[in-house]
Amino acid sequence: MIQNTYILDTNVYGELLIEPNSQDIIKEIKEDKTTYIFGIDIIENELKESPVGIRIRRKPLRDMVIAIYETIVDEKLKLFQLAKYLASDYFGEYDKLRKSGRYYKLIDSKTKKYTEDDLRVDFQIIAIASLKQVDVVVSTDRRTILSSLAEDTYNKVNKLNGLKTPRLVKYSNFKNRYIKNE
Repeated sequence: MIQNTYILDTNVYGELLIEPNSQDIIKEIKEDKTTYIFGIDIIENELKESPVGIRIRRKPLRDMVIAIYETIVDEKLKLFQLAKYLASDYFGEYDKLRKSGRYYKLIDSKTKKYTEDDLRVDFQIIAIASLKQVDVVVSTDRRTILSSLAEDTYNKVNKLNGLKTPRLVKYSNFKNRYIKNE
């Protein structure tokens, strides 16, 4: 049985929470021996920064997403200096590419205004995944992590550094592996 390694972007934990059959999906993920999920301290920190006042099923959202994270993560990684450096390289390349003729007319005005701070965590997630040779990163974020502009950025910088870019997968495709057809 081949095991693939995954990192789930912060937004995925919230999506898992609001699924109609979330408990079943979470159980299936946890029991899937072909899936090994890495957590990252920066993702855990974002989950801990979830609004306190929001409740789902009368329970605090923050507590519930952290519980999902704790349940399905097999191993936790910490952000390290080389990943910060690589993420900064991603932003430099991203900035060049988004101003180029190939992308400038295709991207929306919001994407044109993203700063390095806006993209830092997303790029750090991909940097850690690339440096740790994680197979797949799952996200719902089509504007940043999953965009073709970002993917071209990762591929170009990673190629220069002899790194393999993880496969970028939409949450809906990942989730569908765990939904039982009845």
